[in-house]
Order: sequence, then C-alpha cells, then structure tokens
Amino acid sequence: MHVDALETLIYFYRLVQRTVSMDFIIMNNTSILSPWEVHDVWNSRVASLLLPNTIILFVYMLLGLLGNTMVIYIYKFKLRKVSEDRFFIPYLAGIDAVACVICSSANIIINFNPVRYPDEFLCKVFFMLSQFAGSSSALMLTIIAIQRFQRICQPFKPKMTLRTKRLSVLFTLMFVFLASIPSLFTTGIGSISNPQLNVTGYVCASVEVMGSRMFPFAYNLLVLTICVGNLFVLCVLYVLVGKTIYGRVKYRQDVKTAAMCESSSSDVISEGYARKSSTVSESQSSIKRGSTHHKSSRKMRMAGNRLSLMFLVITLVYVICFVPTLTAIVWDSLDRNVWLTKSNWEIVGFRSAYSLYIINNIVNPIIYGFFDKSLRKEMLSLLGCLKCARRV
Repeated sequence: MHVDALETLIYFYRLVQRTVSMDFIIMNNTSILSPWEVHDVWNSRVASLLLPNTIILFVYMLLGLLGNTMVIYIYKFKLRKVSEDRFFIPYLAGIDAVACVICSSANIIINFNPVRYPDEFLCKVFFMLSQFAGSSSALMLTIIAIQRFQRICQPFKPKMTLRTKRLSVLFTLMFVFLASIPSLFTTGIGSISNPQLNVTGYVCASVEVMGSRMFPFAYNLLVLTICVGNLFVLCVLYVLVGKTIYGRVKYRQDVKTAAMCESSSSDVISEGYARKSSTVSESQSSIKRGSTHHKSSRKMRMAGNRLSLMFLVITLVYVICFVPTLTAIVWDSLDRNVWLTKSNWEIVGFRSAYSLYIINNIVNPIIYGFFDKSLRKEMLSLLGCLKCARRV
C-alpha cells in the first residue's frame, strides 16, 4: 500500500518536473527546435496540465456506465411490477450510459490532443455523437416533465398512454439525430496561433462552411436557443409541479389538524352527554373505515409525489451542471484562443467546466436509488453479490 502511494507521488513529481522542463524548452529553445518539435512540446505541456481532468473523465465513464447499466438491468429483469410512471427511467438510463461513454471519450481525445487534434473525421463524428447523446438526455427530461405536469397538475385530463410514451421517446431520438446532422458540416479542424512561440495549433472546433461563418453561426445560435428554451420549459413545468405538490401537502396538514381539533372537542362534550358520545364514537369508527378504504389511494398519491420530486431533483442537477458547460461553449465559440491564453489553473478550470455536464448522466442512478426504495434494495443486493463474487 505504501509502495503504491510512493510510486504515485514519484509519478506526479516527474510529471511536474516534465512540465517545468517543457516550459523551459519552449521559452529558451524555440530558435533551436523545429516548428513541429515546438508544436509537439506545446501539445504535451497542455496535455499534462489537463491530466487531472482526463483522470476525472475516465472516472465519469466508469461510474456512468456501471450505474446506468445497473438501473436498466434491475428495472428490466428484477422488478416484476414497474408502474407506468417509471416507464421513462430505463430509457433515460440507457441514454445516460451512452452519453457517459461518448462524451467522456470525446473530451479525453481533446485533452490528449489539445492543440494537435489527430483527425477531422474523428472530430466531426465525436462532436455529432456527443451533441446527440447530451441533447437526447436533456429533451427526455422535458418529456418526463410534461408527463409529471399532466399527472400532478391536471389529474382529471387525458394522460399519456403507453403508445404515446413510446412514440415520444422515438420522436425525441429522431428529432435530436436529425438536428445533430448539420454539425458534421459546421465542425472540423480549426487553426489557433500562438504568437509567443510562433507556431500554429489545430483543434476540433466550429469551422467555416463554403468560405463563410454565417451558416455555422446560425446553426450554433439555433442550438443555443433550443438549449436555453429547454431549460426555461423545464424550470416552468417543475415550478408548477412543485407548487401543486406543496399546496396538496399543506391542505392535508390543515385537514388533519382540523380533524384532531374536532376529535378533542367531541371527547370533552362526551363526558357530559352519553348519547352524543355514542354518536361520536360511531362517527369515529366510520371515519376509520373510510380511512382504511382510501389508504391505498393515498399511498399511490404519495408515491406519485415522491416520483415527481425525484425527477425535479434530476432536472435541478441537470441545470446546475449544464449552465457552466453552456457558458464555456459560448465563450469558446467567440474565440478559439481564449482558453490557451489563460493561466494553467484557468485552462484546467475551463476544460472542467466544458465537461461538467457529464455529471448529470452519472448521478441519476444515485437519485433513482434515493427516491425508489425497491430500486435501492435491488442495487444494494446486486452490489453485495458482486462483492461476494470478487472475494471468491
């Protein structure tokens, strides 16, 4: 254990020493090195700075794939009775698992090649797939928000049928896929210049189409508008859902308080009037029978409220994680050189903000387990089995 820790410290010491030596080479030997060598040293230096973020991205990929795969397995094979309200959870988990793998991989490639992206086709495909996976997850949350709004705020109006839910999933995936296709033309290898080193780097970024930046600008503006609009719709729907749930809980508490007051006052009166006491006891027994009759429906309402709160928390995490990423994307689109002209910590912070949205795809299984007792029980059981199998 101590040997592993010592080796880790030695590794990071050599890494820092290598970074410092590369800085020295860049600053003092640019006239000796060839442009390609300077470019290679520059790329290696930035890649070393981004190593912590690269390690985090590997962790993102592992946790996201493991957690979401576990959710899909439990909902499909372990839980025999899955309510209609949980219809979207396996689909969202599947999209989240794909998003973790694709988006983490795309960012890892960028971190290893920050100013020397290897291939234009790879850039186009990964950007398009990352946009497809991330946007599918976001729009799926909107479909779920609409369903929760119908269930909570409009209980007496028509709800989503099973066929409507399946079509909504299919339509969402098709719409996002078609909307992501133009990114194959607006994305490519762009050049960035470093006047201090007198060298040109190459990054995966938005590029001109037919010699003009008008089409990429219009497309990026459209995507940005959809993202902001989606955030707005999510916030409005869940504000209405939360307000309705709060109103119902408050109403039940008021009714319960009033019933307790009535019960206590009737007990006082019954001490002087035996006949009234008998009547009150009969009414109390009838109330108990009514309470037993409505017990199951009350549990269903409580479960529906809990599920709505679960999706509310998921959406809140999505908003918190996506806003920094959206800011970084807009900042980067205005100037490709912006993050390369900053300090070392600013570069790491920028890249971390750029990939922060992936956390949304990772924490969803944790949120599922926190709100869903059946899922949590199965997850703990499955983890216990895996732990026992590892010991054997």
